[in-house]
This record gives sequence, structure tokens and C-alpha cells, in this order.
Amino acid sequence: MAKAVIKNIKIKGISIVLGENELRFENEPHFWNNNKTQLEKLQKMIGFGTRYCTNKETTTADLCEQAAKNLLVTTQTDISSIDAIVFATQTPDYYMPGNAHVIHRNLGFSKDTMAIDLEFGCSGYIYGLFTAASMINSGFKRVLLLTGDTLSKSANPKDRTEAPLFGDAGSATIIEYDGNAKNSYFILKSDGRGIDSMLQPAGAYRVPSSEETRKDIEDKDGNVRNQENIYMNGFEIFNFTLTEQPKLMDEILEFSGNTKEDIDYFALHQANVYIVETILKKAKIPFEKAPAHIFAKYGNQNSASVPSVICSELHDKFKNGKKKVLMQGFGIGLSWGACIMDFENTICIQPQIYGGKK
Repeated sequence: MAKAVIKNIKIKGISIVLGENELRFENEPHFWNNNKTQLEKLQKMIGFGTRYCTNKETTTADLCEQAAKNLLVTTQTDISSIDAIVFATQTPDYYMPGNAHVIHRNLGFSKDTMAIDLEFGCSGYIYGLFTAASMINSGFKRVLLLTGDTLSKSANPKDRTEAPLFGDAGSATIIEYDGNAKNSYFILKSDGRGIDSMLQPAGAYRVPSSEETRKDIEDKDGNVRNQENIYMNGFEIFNFTLTEQPKLMDEILEFSGNTKEDIDYFALHQANVYIVETILKKAKIPFEKAPAHIFAKYGNQNSASVPSVICSELHDKFKNGKKKVLMQGFGIGLSWGACIMDFENTICIQPQIYGGKK
């Protein structure tokens, strides 16, 4: 069982940067068949509202670089004090090398700072936190965790089931050693049998890019995509989410020796409003403890979703005293994970729009 108790870690700060283009669902009539009734239904049920997407030239590393710069300056952290960069994304700038080395170069880290990449989507923040925390548990003093995605580039603009979902964002988190910190708890899970439920079928090495893989095909529901676009089996993902996520929440609470009443805030991946609200109802979590409408503001931000919840809705909650936070992410792989840890004097920078290369 992939469970871990990690001592002596704290989150010093978190920041997030959004794609530079604000898109409004009501201004995209092709996604709702020019039907106002359907628009209102989708907005109410799924939570479609606004999302922020990047220009063609802006990458995941660009967003995370700005988030890192903001955080380093605000927390007055010298890059020489950072022992490692961990970068979790499923939309890297290059096939090789990974984005951690791109940031290492761009921000001028020394040779003494290691760089490592993780390929994860919506569970990426939890897996990244675990990796960073494990490093600190092994003797590192401070780790810069970057998580983000520009998955809007992977969805076909004519695919009503995918394109309106995704917003682009990049986050930065500083995790450091603190001898007075209480234990943090992690549970991580995977199910490779769910690969076909959410994937980008072609364009890499198993099925290389070709004229055939780039050919758009219309399905029986009128959605258009090609083999190099992201595909999601909505029914299977929905079933996976509602079957596994309330169960995981119960498991992490039991493992950590906490009750739901002990948790001050729940920061859940924002797949969509309906899924988040359904998880909360099944788990009997009061909505005032768990922001559930971030999707309506920013879209599904994948690996940046959990830090977005914290920076957007909880940024002013950690100034006085400790707050216990349960974080949970779930998605592609299939992979899912949860973490319970204390936040105290954690600096959370409210979301900023990407400002371009300086």
C-alpha cells in the first residue's frame, strides 16, 4: 500500500499564473449548439463559465517560470538555498529534456541544484508534493515544486466534450524543512488498466505523428477530433471519480487519525463543478470548507488545479495559526492521491495573468 508519513516539512508559499486569454463559455455558441436552454443547463450542471488559455507561443514552462519568479521574490527566497526543482506536467516544452531543466537554465540555478520531471496530470500536485517531501525527508532543505499544463492545446477546438473544459495554468510551491512541523500524510494510487479512458493516442513514439493521425474525424455525436488530440471517456472517468475519490478521502482521514471535523479546508482537484459537489455530498463535507466553483472561474487546470484552489479561495486563511488541509487530485493514468498537512503562515499569492517574456 502506497502510504507514507513524512515528518518535518512545511509549505512556505504557493503562487499560480493563468493563461493570458480569458474565454467565456457563453461567447462560444458552437459548444452548446446555439441553444440558450442548453447553455444555461451546462453552466448550472457542469459549471462552465470562464477559463484562461495561452497563446500558441506560450508554454507550460513559461507559466511556471513566472509563478516561480513571483514566489521567490515574495517569499524572499534565494535560489542558492533550493536543493531541487521538481516539475510535474503532461504538456512539456520538449520531448526531451524535461521542463525542470528548462527552468534550471532560465532562472540561473547552480549545478548543485538537481532537476527532475514527473509526467502527471490532475494528480500531479499530490505526486509532486510527495516527491518533494520525500527529498526533504532524505536530507534536502528546500525544494521548488512546479506543476502546470497547457492542455487546451491538446483538445480539438471542434470537440465539445473536451475543448471547453481546459484552462491553462502553472504553479510554484516552495517546500522546506521545519523541525517543528507536524506529520504530513500521503496516500497514492494508480490503475494502469484505465489508460484508455483518458489519453492522447498518437503523436509520440508508440503511434508517431503522421498525416493519418492528424486527420480530423467526426463522431456520432458531432464531436471532431484526431488521434493527436486528447480523448476522455466521460462515463468511465465519472464512474472512477465517484467510486474512488470519496473512498480515498475516508482512507486518508483514517490513516492520519483525523475526522472530517478536524480538517479546516478541503482542496480538491476541480474536474468540474458537478463532480466536486457530488464528491462532497457523498463524503458529507460542508461546502463552506471546500471551494467547489473554481472550475467556473478558471476551467480544469489539471496539475495546477489544487494550488489554484488554495491561492484563489484560501489565500488569506493561513496568516494566524495552523490550518489542517486535505488535498486530493485524480485523473490520467489512472492516478489519484491525497495528502493531509498543516499550513501555517503559508504565503499564497492570488492568481495572476501571464505577462509574457520580459
